[in-house]
Amino acid sequence: MLNLHANNVHVSKEEFNKILPIFSYSVATFFLMDFAFFINDIVDTLHFTYIESFILLGIPFIGRMVTPFIYSYVGRLGVPRLALLSITLMAVISFGMGYETTFIELFASRFIIGIFFGLATSAAIEVSSITGNRKIIGFTMGGWAIGWLMGAIFFMLLGSWELVSIAGIVFAPAVLFSRKHNVISPMLKKFHFDFSIKVFLVFLLGFTPAYVLEIVPSYLGPSAFIESIVAYSIAVFAYLLLPAMMIRFSLKKTLFSSLIIVAISGILFFSTTNIAFAVVFTMFGLGVNSLLPIISKNLNVEADKIGPSMNFSAVAGFIFPVILTMGNEALNSALAVFIASMFLMLFISVEFGKHRYRSINIKKFLINH
Repeated sequence: MLNLHANNVHVSKEEFNKILPIFSYSVATFFLMDFAFFINDIVDTLHFTYIESFILLGIPFIGRMVTPFIYSYVGRLGVPRLALLSITLMAVISFGMGYETTFIELFASRFIIGIFFGLATSAAIEVSSITGNRKIIGFTMGGWAIGWLMGAIFFMLLGSWELVSIAGIVFAPAVLFSRKHNVISPMLKKFHFDFSIKVFLVFLLGFTPAYVLEIVPSYLGPSAFIESIVAYSIAVFAYLLLPAMMIRFSLKKTLFSSLIIVAISGILFFSTTNIAFAVVFTMFGLGVNSLLPIISKNLNVEADKIGPSMNFSAVAGFIFPVILTMGNEALNSALAVFIASMFLMLFISVEFGKHRYRSINIKKFLINH
């Protein structure tokens, strides 16, 4: 991250900057993932194949990979301003999507939304560090769950992908609130390629449950709305629960126990479609994401390499919804979750053992970040 500090911010900590990162991350996720609820409707109304529809669902993750190349340049607009400007542009694109009918049009719009998603969420995380508040940082990461929840509610109320897309214009005025939040980090620097295969693997494997969840709305059909509203409402708090457990029980124990729960609940959910298992799978599958930045820190990887490596790992967000639907969707999804969880535990065991688990002081890390 760009290492913003409160003394660089000419805004009171009691003002909008505490809400801004949560708002930005949540709304950006809404524009990214509302499409997960559109799949069946898109197939029925536009007569796309399911493969084409899942390509449209996943293509923003390719767009997100552009973020490391341009963030250092557009960040000069001011990091909070960039977050809100990205939301406004996503709202305009979403509005236009409501009138698009061809695969090429929707493909281009979704790709561009992915670029702005990467900018908005990167800026949101940056702004959350200004507050120095662990809860704000946790709820900012929890914006992924909030965004999914918004998508479920919007589609449940409006009933069609066109209306949900058009309704996204309500967030267009976001940029108007950026006037007093033009904070430019003094640490901002030109882009240079920083990459760590270790961090790439951590985020690729750790985010697998989140990527698998992309196909759940179309997999469950009408019952997806109930599952999404319940599961993602609870999942928001998992972003606070798991870091708290980590302080009490250690990073490794919290991660491993969470991954075991994810693997078991994932298998049970895709075997039975039981909503209770879906809730547990969603809660811990997303909650694990809050541990991944801390794990990366423990791998003795330079801080500059974490952000780009995380963004490049987003390629899986495009690959998973496409390949999982080829063949037995439930079996493929269950296997993906199980294999990713086991491999992540194996990888962490090897890496932590290699460095003799010279863990940073977790409490100090959470306080300072």
